[in-house]
Amino acid sequence: MKHIIFSLLFLISLPISANDWENNHVLQINREPARAAFMPFTLHKGDSEISLNGKWKFRWTKTPDERILNFYSPQYDCTDWKDIDVPANWEVNGYGTPIYISSGYPFKIDPPYVMKEPKHNWTTFSERNPTGQYRRTFIIPDNGQSARRYYIRFDGVQSAFYLWINGRKVGYSQGSMEPSEFDITSYVNKGANDIAVEVYKYSDASYLEDQDFWRFGGIQRSVTIFSTPDVQLRDYAVRTVAVDSSFSKFELQINPKLRVFDNETGAGYKVKAILSDEKGGSVVQLTADVSDILDIDHKAANMNEWFPQRGRSKFARMSAVVNNPHLWTSETPYLYNLRLQLVDSLGNVIQQTEQKLGFRDYKIKDGMLLVNGKQVRLRGVNRHEHDPKLARVMTEQRMQQDIKLMKAANINAVRTSHYPNVSRWYELCDSAGIYVMDEADCETHGLRGTLTSSPDWTEAFLDRAIRMGERDKNYTCIVFWSLGNESGFGVNHATMAGWLHEFDPTRFVHYEGAQGYDGNPDPACVDVVSRFYPRVMQEYLNPGIPVGADKERAENARWERLLEIAEKTNDNRPVLTSEYAHCMGNALGNFSEYWDEIYSNRRMLGGFVWDWVDQGIYSKDKGILYGGDFGDTPNLKAFCLNGVVFADRSTSSKYEELKYVYSPVRFSRHGDSIFVVNRCSHLSLSAFKASYRIMENGYESRHGSLFLPDVMPGDSAVIGQASKYSCHSDDDNRLDIDVFDRNGNNVITYQTALHDNLVSAAGKIQRERKLVRKSIKDCGFNVIPNFYRAPTDNDTGFGNWLAKDWKNNRLDSPTVCKINDEITEYRYPKGKIVVTQSADSLRFDCKGDLPELPCLGIVIKLPCDYEQLSWYGRGPWDNYPDRKHSSVVGLWKSNVTNQYTHYPRPQDNGNHEDCSMVQLKSSDGRIFRIEADDAPFSFSALHYSDIDIATAAHDYQLKPSKYTYLKINCAVLGLGNGSCGPGVLKKYSIDRTKSHTFKFRMYMR
Repeated sequence: MKHIIFSLLFLISLPISANDWENNHVLQINREPARAAFMPFTLHKGDSEISLNGKWKFRWTKTPDERILNFYSPQYDCTDWKDIDVPANWEVNGYGTPIYISSGYPFKIDPPYVMKEPKHNWTTFSERNPTGQYRRTFIIPDNGQSARRYYIRFDGVQSAFYLWINGRKVGYSQGSMEPSEFDITSYVNKGANDIAVEVYKYSDASYLEDQDFWRFGGIQRSVTIFSTPDVQLRDYAVRTVAVDSSFSKFELQINPKLRVFDNETGAGYKVKAILSDEKGGSVVQLTADVSDILDIDHKAANMNEWFPQRGRSKFARMSAVVNNPHLWTSETPYLYNLRLQLVDSLGNVIQQTEQKLGFRDYKIKDGMLLVNGKQVRLRGVNRHEHDPKLARVMTEQRMQQDIKLMKAANINAVRTSHYPNVSRWYELCDSAGIYVMDEADCETHGLRGTLTSSPDWTEAFLDRAIRMGERDKNYTCIVFWSLGNESGFGVNHATMAGWLHEFDPTRFVHYEGAQGYDGNPDPACVDVVSRFYPRVMQEYLNPGIPVGADKERAENARWERLLEIAEKTNDNRPVLTSEYAHCMGNALGNFSEYWDEIYSNRRMLGGFVWDWVDQGIYSKDKGILYGGDFGDTPNLKAFCLNGVVFADRSTSSKYEELKYVYSPVRFSRHGDSIFVVNRCSHLSLSAFKASYRIMENGYESRHGSLFLPDVMPGDSAVIGQASKYSCHSDDDNRLDIDVFDRNGNNVITYQTALHDNLVSAAGKIQRERKLVRKSIKDCGFNVIPNFYRAPTDNDTGFGNWLAKDWKNNRLDSPTVCKINDEITEYRYPKGKIVVTQSADSLRFDCKGDLPELPCLGIVIKLPCDYEQLSWYGRGPWDNYPDRKHSSVVGLWKSNVTNQYTHYPRPQDNGNHEDCSMVQLKSSDGRIFRIEADDAPFSFSALHYSDIDIATAAHDYQLKPSKYTYLKINCAVLGLGNGSCGPGVLKKYSIDRTKSHTFKFRMYMR
């Protein structure tokens, strides 16, 4: 009796919701079990499916209470409703407010509830739970076919929905990035049918979807109806397993899943598998009996063989050894075609499907990831699914564009942050050669690790792993299953890992949140050690910390050093950074230093840059907008703009730097010898072609083909001696080497100085006639010392220490005190910069307590018609002390207008390092030219002042001025990674303990 009372009290104490979408134990109603992503057909692709993409009737309300209760009835007239596309997100189509939150929920936290009253200024106070009601009709053709089973597949709905067919409720599902299928056979009729869908933007599922992203709602992926016979190939799994260590033999293993209806037994039916190469040649043909696989009578002998009482169940219902297959890697993405056919007792093909597959073997051994026995390092990016106009909706064109840009940038890996992507993406990665870390749609950032520690949420967590693994199990490109992101670590993650390991022993499990404490190794349920935003081993700036103090600023100290982890002896798993080099705005400082360390230790696996694309939303009147621009509250403003590429996929200097550092072909110079290094894993350098050119003072003197020796992966070789390239030793001579892949695409451009006479070259580059040398005093323009830059996102990032220090010290508005004709002091609250000026030089001396300086130099205010620009130095894109590897020294021509990079949030850019000449020319032929006299300088030439840029919150607010602002600096601060990660390396800072002198020659016409 006591037990009964206790049980009743326990049940009474459980939270009970009348809403399925606020009950974490109701994950689905009548949803089909998860399966692989394929569409069956009978004779040709598409003949068994009906797309429901296109126009639907639509009604949107701010809350569920405002919805029409009986809208799903065929008798309800919805003709006056508006139309909406499917797939589409509501908020970019005029329905509701997009909300950008990095971490934290847009509604009041009280799991599993989402309807509790939030703060009155929050968007969800009025848009408590936006609800969308959809209606349309579809036709089931009466084509005389025998009885068919009908199913509907929703590839992704944010975040929960109900389904009705012809006025009858079919079921319910939740989970925004996973497919949901329903058997609708008993609900449809031949001819016209009515379908209704009711979507809720928030549900208990939203507690597992707290990713750093915009919060959208709607049917955001494709909707398809498909049909099968009563004997059906419901699912299948395919594996390729290496038979020997030479990888010359692989076993193809196939595990078909079958199902029957209406008293069918499958007797006499066969499953056929036909493997062909890329030219269509037959490689393997296999056959299996359907009735044996179904085993409807549960025969003891059958069960003992395939599902034994002890030990693991067997996988390969169909198998064959394939000799000497073409192997799949990111560098050699060879794909075979597998066709599976279901054949009836008369030999008729009644159902079939096709799958591209590659033969590859993934292993972890001695701390290394091995692909077909060779070590691979992941040169990766994180990728959100984002389109500036369509939000989460991914078109074929956009995905193809991403793939092409990634391959052109030498990227070989993608983390699907932080959810399974559209299925087509994995097909493209298979065909292009991109390793994939497939991540479960599971993030509880706003609740930290609260839910993973609760068995009440175990089913919900595991549902995310199962639906990801089942859908994506047949894609060759997937190396890692990831358990999600930023959700703490507990029993629920361990459960997910256990299921994935047992489900798929051919791949590995990743989760950055699974970390050890007090020096202990990370939990054993993950196969790789993963960290966010690590530091390199070099010294970082620590503003405000006394020199010699044994401490660091918390904003730096919070990030671990990846190489230190790899050097520990209490673990031997690979070590990677799943997020690093936060690409927010003008960023990607010291990127090369990361990869110097990665290549230095065998356990260092690589990493995924955060992230691929800016998540800005396009506005017709204002261009790209970010968090808060739609009145969304709360929001994290521009923190969504952190892509290697812009939202429209246009590129900047960040992309070029990443391409250079990620190049699999690298060069180095040791004395007179020039070495080439092969960073590929499976290709020798014979797969590439190279050419060279000799540049003398910026002009090409000769060029030719360059032979690349047959260097194997991981090896290097001398390709020449610098002294062999004869040229005038008193000129600035540089050797440029271009490497191209088999398709003629540039892989890297490397430059080394043959005779480094950068400064003297300035006087040899042809000066135009009638130039007159001028001094600072008689040039006719204001030459103003300048020690400020418009803060970059890194300057204003975590800790905000740089931009805050600049503001607190009034770096943009010093008190100017002229001491005499030569000396002027620029005074700040706790220090000063003393500028000593002569006719052709400036000396800068820092005194007292000054913040870390962004630059030391001058700004010259010229009329805006000084538009034509040429310079001798690094280009063509902008570069900084810690981001200049991809920029080679040359004689470059451009214009001032194109020098500014239009980041959605304006910030400093346009700098060029290692310059010895810059010239501006007006439309009527006036010229202003500066040449270095003893050391190179950096410059920028923009139609905006630092104050113009710093005070504009959006690019559309930034208007070109009447001036051209020419900044010349003898020292510039690096960019670092401080927007989310460690700051600037000390070696890229400005040394305030020494004098800095800038000597130059000024010419005018």
